[in-house]
Amino acid sequence: MLLLDSNGRITDNADIVFYNQPDYAAGAAKYLGRNDAGPGQAHNAEITLGRLPENVYSIAIAAALDSEDSQLGALSSLDLTATSDFGTLFSIPCEGLSSERVAVVAEIYRRNGDWKVRSVSQGWNGGLPDLLTHYGAVIDDQPSSPAPNQMGTATPTPNAAPVKADEAKLSALQDLEHRIREREAVLADLESRIVETREINLLQDLGIYDFSHPLEDALQYKDRLTQLRTSIKALVKACAVTGATNWAVNGNLAKGAQMVREQCKLMLRAYNAEADNCVRTVRAHSLDANVARLERAKSSIEKLGKSMAIEITNDYHQLRLDELKLTADYHVKVANEREAQRTLREEAREQEKVERELQKAREKVEQERSKYQAALAIAIENGEPEAIATMQQFVADADAKLHDLENRQANVRTGYVYVISNLGAFGDRIVKIGMTRRLEPTERIRELSGAGVPFLYDVHVLFFSEDAAALEAQLHREFEAKRVNKVNLRREFFYATPAEVKEAVNRLVGVTTLEFKEESEASEFRLSLSLSKGK
Repeated sequence: MLLLDSNGRITDNADIVFYNQPDYAAGAAKYLGRNDAGPGQAHNAEITLGRLPENVYSIAIAAALDSEDSQLGALSSLDLTATSDFGTLFSIPCEGLSSERVAVVAEIYRRNGDWKVRSVSQGWNGGLPDLLTHYGAVIDDQPSSPAPNQMGTATPTPNAAPVKADEAKLSALQDLEHRIREREAVLADLESRIVETREINLLQDLGIYDFSHPLEDALQYKDRLTQLRTSIKALVKACAVTGATNWAVNGNLAKGAQMVREQCKLMLRAYNAEADNCVRTVRAHSLDANVARLERAKSSIEKLGKSMAIEITNDYHQLRLDELKLTADYHVKVANEREAQRTLREEAREQEKVERELQKAREKVEQERSKYQAALAIAIENGEPEAIATMQQFVADADAKLHDLENRQANVRTGYVYVISNLGAFGDRIVKIGMTRRLEPTERIRELSGAGVPFLYDVHVLFFSEDAAALEAQLHREFEAKRVNKVNLRREFFYATPAEVKEAVNRLVGVTTLEFKEESEASEFRLSLSLSKGK
């Protein structure tokens, strides 16, 4: 044992407790000796935490081999087991060792007035000298003074100064290497505990979510979750966790069995708390991370219960994993249904606006036609040939407009395809390609330039087509690989320049004289930049 200060170092060599120095602070920490009664060797020590001086912030528990040919990695197992008057508290295995001859198994440390334990499993190949040097011990390994010569003066050792300098450099280098290995071990441990939650790294390829339980709608998912949770409750009562059956406390098997049952309940409560938290927070993009988190929780809890052979049963663990995956599926299905309903409502509102516009335009043309017909009747009555011809042309034009409005109202595929951009909001490499059935398409674009974006959209093209829906779909397919949002395909933004879209429109439509603005005016954005520079 090494009793360490706030810097993780020993104050002097008296802070080391081992077989040659078995007592510290009048019995606050003791080495009790070795016990070879079992299948291996057991070295016993006793620590009274309440009697330790305040300058002791942590205790490093280490194991070492005397023989230079021995390696800790060759041992079948190396564990630290802590007991109290109430029985076994915990057992920590030392893992990942190979050629090391000495290793720190665990560390007992102060935290907010309490004592806690952490697994370390950090070793050194050089044996005890490396360990002690690392923690600040002074090792008296200098050679004895050379024998005097015939003149009564000491015979100088050849190259003594260079040898000492080389030894100092080697010692410093070893200490640096040990510190690097220690930091690497800490870093590896921290990295292994990281739960990846950044959405950009966790979205499924191309935004496609693979349902674990493909059901029709959210209601079916909710029913399945209810059934699954009923099965979980039933298994909790039956066999969710197992433990040792031969555990004894002070030789009493009944008390040992009671202790194991209580520890099993405690471990299961900890596991369920972690599982419930995963279920509460899981979403489609974080499913893999939460599954890994629950697997890690199971492994950690079983390590803590290793001495009592406590394990979460695989059947129960699988049920909790199924609950986690089903919950993620449920959230995705709810989101999909909500988005579909929102889109339907938006399409219905847009259709209502189109119908109102068409009705209003029809009423206006019918009123004009009525006026022209009245004027035509007067011209016929007065016998004015020129006025008759003019009014007849006006009536014919009104009839053509009415016919066009009827066609627009009957054909839902008729409309305008538009290409717009927003330099200030999205830069010069993103355009929106959409379609509207409005009689005045710029009204729709003004609506898109609402509070959702900081600047007005610039219109690069408005192209009327009898089958605008098909043309819009062709353009979307043309730029599918450059789609910005690959999850929600109703978001019609693409990584493309207006010139690239112009070339595609000309190729698909066969129009070479299409009026197309390649440059973004972006008047509000440019003026805002000028005002910012002026300040």
